[in-house]
Amino acid sequence: MRPEGKRKSMPMRRVRRDGGVALIFALVFTVMLTALVFGFMYESEVTASLVQNGSLDFQALLAAKSAVANGMATLMDDQIETEMNGMPEVDSMLDPSQWAAGLPFEPLNEAMMRTTISDEYGKINLNALIIARDGSLVRNEELINALRIFFSLRSDTDRDPVDAILDWLDYDDMDAEEPEGAENDYYMGLENPFACNNGPMHSIEELLLIKGITPELYFGDPEQEQLPLSEYLTVHGDWRGRVNANTAREEVIAAVLGGATGNSDIGLAQQIFDEARTQPFEDTARLANLVSPALPPAAESAGNTRDRNRPTIPARPGATTNPRLEEQMRQQELVGQMFRVNSNVFRIYGDGMVEDVLARVEAYVRRTPLDLSEIENYASSVGGSLAQDSGVVPETPMRVLDWKVIR
Repeated sequence: MRPEGKRKSMPMRRVRRDGGVALIFALVFTVMLTALVFGFMYESEVTASLVQNGSLDFQALLAAKSAVANGMATLMDDQIETEMNGMPEVDSMLDPSQWAAGLPFEPLNEAMMRTTISDEYGKINLNALIIARDGSLVRNEELINALRIFFSLRSDTDRDPVDAILDWLDYDDMDAEEPEGAENDYYMGLENPFACNNGPMHSIEELLLIKGITPELYFGDPEQEQLPLSEYLTVHGDWRGRVNANTAREEVIAAVLGGATGNSDIGLAQQIFDEARTQPFEDTARLANLVSPALPPAAESAGNTRDRNRPTIPARPGATTNPRLEEQMRQQELVGQMFRVNSNVFRIYGDGMVEDVLARVEAYVRRTPLDLSEIENYASSVGGSLAQDSGVVPETPMRVLDWKVIR
């Protein structure tokens, strides 16, 4: 998915497989049907509401829901265009569908609606701090380090809530408590007690329940132009903890680099951020060229004995006639452990407005990737029960993972 100017120069690619053609028609039909269904719902339900009580709240809510459906259709159209034109499967702030720019307020009968879309894969996935590996749940040390770096970049204090987040996520209340963490005894001893989660987080707002996450830390300091943690952290991100380099903010890029290499150079992160908004990364090759100065040398990588939860990439064994190419391939693999260039999960804000009444629907949607091997690999790695609990395998081209009404 390239900027419009780049896309026009690319040749059209004919979909060769009958299955591919069927997929395209199915996706187009789904998008059209979604728009028709939501349009009909709006017409009929608004009419019923006006007859019953003339509720402006109800009209605003239905407009907000229609805006979410509009966002889903935009994301599907973006993917259909990618497949039809044979473009790389890339999601960036410059995609031709302009999903990242959002859709302005537009009329819908007596109401107005607006759609805003953001990429959840451009954020640090808290649910990837503890991951499945070889049938067991293990700590993702590199991502844990990245999260510590992120909080150190965000705050000038020595408060580090990462231990408490880990205790909130782990599956066993009987394990050893993290040094600065908290288990069930702490939370049940509060003035208004509640149980420790001890499992994957269901929403990013759960952070406000965790020891050390104050409202000031969560919502940020406006004077320092800090955004809420929900703009940097997620519970719906890449299952391996990788971050989309095309949509991530500078602080996230710096933290991920630092977690894997020990070098959290904000200047390098800014360079990656700027390049992604000039010419999006289509794969990890160009990104690896930028990151290579921060990467450990082959000998250090091969001798690293840290408990990594993503496979280490040692120097390749055997003789080679091109050591430089060998090193470039190794660096690309290292960068591929930290970053990706496309996304599957998006947050959609649907805003509805009627006169002075406003309503917002927040929805997290998973778009089925063109390459289904990623889903298959995840399902096989976590096992049937975990895959079912996390709800990661889409049953349709677009699946709503979570949604709520904000008034």
